[in-house]
Amino acid sequence: MKKLIPLFALTFASMAIIAEEDLIAKLDTDNDGRISIEEAAEDAALSAMFSELDTNKDGYLSPNELENK
Repeated sequence: MKKLIPLFALTFASMAIIAEEDLIAKLDTDNDGRISIEEAAEDAALSAMFSELDTNKDGYLSPNELENK
């Protein structure tokens, strides 16, 4: 059981990174590696959380900001 906990944590972290990359690939229409508020409008849930996720308040969501969601 003790060996399974790190395995589950690693699996979950890997899935989160894949989901983050998929989200950027799906919404980043100008291919600049980040999601603008306009691009985020295509995803209602992301759009609703945009200001909370945009921790540096630059108007874009970077991979790092999405990773910390």
